[in-house]
Amino acid sequence: MHRRTSHVKKLNSLSIDDSSVLQIGDSKEINAQANVLAVQREKAIFYAHEFEFEDYAMFSVPLSPPCPVEPMCLDTFHDCSHIHVRTVHVPFAAASSLIHIGSTDHLTLETRVKNIRHLLRDEPKRERRS
Repeated sequence: MHRRTSHVKKLNSLSIDDSSVLQIGDSKEINAQANVLAVQREKAIFYAHEFEFEDYAMFSVPLSPPCPVEPMCLDTFHDCSHIHVRTVHVPFAAASSLIHIGSTDHLTLETRVKNIRHLLRDEPKRERRS
Protein backbone atom coordinates (compact mmCIF):
# COMPACT_ATOMS: atom_id res chain seq x y z
CA MET A 1 0.00 0.00 0.00
CA HIS A 2 1.30 3.41 -0.94
CA ARG A 3 1.17 5.67 2.11
CA ARG A 4 0.06 9.25 1.81
CA THR A 5 -1.00 12.03 4.14
CA SER A 6 -4.62 13.12 3.78
CA HIS A 7 -5.65 16.73 4.32
CA VAL A 8 -9.38 17.57 4.43
CA LYS A 9 -10.36 21.19 4.90
CA LYS A 10 -14.12 20.74 5.35
CA LEU A 11 -16.56 17.86 5.89
CA ASN A 12 -20.26 18.78 5.61
CA SER A 13 -23.54 17.29 6.88
CA LEU A 14 -22.40 13.77 7.37
CA SER A 15 -24.77 11.21 8.83
CA ILE A 16 -23.33 7.72 9.13
CA ASP A 17 -25.60 4.67 9.33
CA ASP A 18 -24.88 1.44 11.20
CA SER A 19 -21.71 -0.37 10.22
CA SER A 20 -20.53 2.42 7.90
CA VAL A 21 -17.05 3.88 7.94
CA LEU A 22 -15.68 7.37 7.55
CA GLN A 23 -11.93 7.06 7.17
CA ILE A 24 -9.62 9.99 6.58
CA GLY A 25 -6.14 8.61 6.25
CA ASP A 26 -4.66 5.25 5.38
CA SER A 27 -6.05 1.96 6.58
CA LYS A 28 -4.77 -1.59 6.38
CA GLU A 29 -8.17 -3.32 6.40
CA ILE A 30 -11.81 -2.23 6.55
CA ASN A 31 -14.65 -4.68 7.24
CA ALA A 32 -18.23 -3.49 7.57
CA GLN A 33 -21.31 -5.68 7.76
CA ALA A 34 -24.94 -4.75 8.41
CA ASN A 35 -28.01 -6.95 8.69
CA VAL A 36 -31.29 -5.05 8.60
CA LEU A 37 -34.83 -6.22 9.28
CA ALA A 38 -37.15 -3.38 8.26
CA VAL A 39 -40.72 -4.00 9.39
CA GLN A 40 -43.57 -1.69 8.43
CA ARG A 41 -47.06 -2.11 9.85
CA GLU A 42 -50.16 -0.01 9.52
CA LYS A 43 -50.91 -0.79 13.15
CA ALA A 44 -47.67 -0.41 15.07
CA ILE A 45 -48.06 -3.38 17.38
CA PHE A 46 -44.93 -5.45 17.87
CA TYR A 47 -44.16 -8.37 20.17
CA ALA A 48 -40.85 -9.33 21.77
CA HIS A 49 -38.80 -11.76 19.69
CA GLU A 50 -41.30 -11.54 16.84
CA PHE A 51 -38.64 -10.90 14.19
CA GLU A 52 -35.28 -12.61 14.67
CA PHE A 53 -32.44 -12.73 12.13
CA GLU A 54 -32.18 -16.49 12.67
CA ASP A 55 -35.69 -16.90 11.21
CA TYR A 56 -34.51 -15.72 7.77
CA ALA A 57 -32.03 -17.85 5.82
CA MET A 58 -30.84 -14.86 3.78
CA PHE A 59 -28.87 -13.63 6.81
CA SER A 60 -26.90 -16.87 7.24
CA VAL A 61 -26.20 -17.96 3.66
CA PRO A 62 -22.50 -17.39 2.90
CA LEU A 63 -21.86 -14.90 0.12
CA SER A 64 -19.12 -15.45 -2.41
CA PRO A 65 -17.15 -12.41 -3.54
CA PRO A 66 -18.14 -11.08 -6.95
CA CYS A 67 -15.93 -12.04 -9.85
CA PRO A 68 -15.15 -9.37 -12.42
CA VAL A 69 -16.57 -10.16 -15.84
CA GLU A 70 -13.44 -8.83 -17.51
CA PRO A 71 -9.90 -8.97 -16.16
CA MET A 72 -8.82 -5.65 -14.70
CA CYS A 73 -5.45 -4.06 -15.11
CA LEU A 74 -4.76 -1.08 -12.90
CA ASP A 75 -1.70 1.13 -13.02
CA THR A 76 -1.36 3.95 -10.53
CA PHE A 77 1.15 6.73 -10.30
CA HIS A 78 1.51 8.63 -7.03
CA ASP A 79 3.39 11.77 -7.88
CA CYS A 80 2.58 13.38 -4.54
CA SER A 81 2.70 11.97 -1.02
CA HIS A 82 -0.30 14.09 0.03
CA ILE A 83 -4.02 13.94 -0.71
CA HIS A 84 -5.62 17.38 -0.56
CA VAL A 85 -9.41 17.64 -0.43
CA ARG A 86 -11.12 21.01 -0.15
CA THR A 87 -14.71 19.97 0.65
CA VAL A 88 -16.58 16.72 1.11
CA HIS A 89 -20.37 16.87 1.20
CA VAL A 90 -22.10 13.55 1.83
CA PRO A 91 -25.60 13.89 3.24
CA PHE A 92 -25.89 10.24 4.25
CA ALA A 93 -23.84 7.04 4.26
CA ALA A 94 -26.11 3.96 4.27
CA ALA A 95 -25.47 0.64 6.00
CA SER A 96 -22.04 -0.86 5.34
CA SER A 97 -20.85 1.95 3.12
CA LEU A 98 -17.48 3.61 3.06
CA ILE A 99 -16.31 7.19 2.70
CA HIS A 100 -12.55 6.95 2.49
CA ILE A 101 -9.90 9.53 1.73
CA GLY A 102 -6.62 7.68 1.75
CA SER A 103 -5.17 4.31 0.83
CA THR A 104 -6.31 0.86 1.90
CA ASP A 105 -5.06 -2.68 1.37
CA HIS A 106 -8.21 -4.73 1.88
CA LEU A 107 -11.88 -3.79 1.90
CA THR A 108 -14.96 -5.94 2.61
CA LEU A 109 -18.47 -4.43 2.80
CA GLU A 110 -21.72 -6.37 3.08
CA THR A 111 -25.33 -5.35 3.63
CA ARG A 112 -28.35 -7.62 3.77
CA VAL A 113 -31.82 -6.08 4.05
CA LYS A 114 -35.16 -7.83 4.48
CA ASN A 115 -38.22 -5.59 4.08
CA ILE A 116 -41.46 -6.84 5.63
CA ARG A 117 -44.74 -4.99 5.18
CA HIS A 118 -47.89 -5.93 7.05
CA LEU A 119 -50.73 -3.91 5.57
CA LEU A 120 -54.40 -4.09 6.50
CA ARG A 121 -56.78 -5.16 3.79
CA ASP A 122 -60.30 -3.89 3.45
CA GLU A 123 -63.10 -6.42 3.79
CA PRO A 124 -64.72 -7.11 0.42
CA LYS A 125 -67.89 -5.06 0.13
CA ARG A 126 -71.12 -7.00 -0.12
CA GLU A 127 -73.69 -5.93 -2.64
CA ARG A 128 -77.02 -4.90 -1.18
CA ARG A 129 -80.07 -6.48 -2.71
CA SER A 130 -83.32 -4.63 -2.78
